[in-house]
Amino acid sequence: MQKTKWITAVVALIYLTSIFFPWVVIESKNLVVTGINAEGTRWGKPGYFSLLFISIYLIMTFIPTNWAHRTALLVAALNFGWSVRNFFLLSICQYGECPSRQPAFIVYSIGSLLLLILVLIRRVKLTSTDDEAPLPNH
Repeated sequence: MQKTKWITAVVALIYLTSIFFPWVVIESKNLVVTGINAEGTRWGKPGYFSLLFISIYLIMTFIPTNWAHRTALLVAALNFGWSVRNFFLLSICQYGECPSRQPAFIVYSIGSLLLLILVLIRRVKLTSTDDEAPLPNH
């Protein structure tokens, strides 16, 4: 098995654990926002989509087919977009107060980018079907 698959699994597990740690602290309201617990805000629970995306991503990483690789690429891109959305939504200054970002939030943001890069650099064996006819030489 390729080294990138195991590196991907380790990065994904670190990424998953960062969801459960504090992302931002809003001092005026005494709120600590994590990916799972954002009570007191109107942001919902932003970490649940990431949990779903990374679960699918990890399963597809260990299936050695082209469709699984393509699915992992799609899910990694969606997850990266979701983490960028979370980064801007949760850390934006509102009403003159800026939430303080915590280290787990930075790990979450960088981890999603690393997972996307890892699926892009993974070596995939392309298989051709016998139904494909060679092109005629003109």
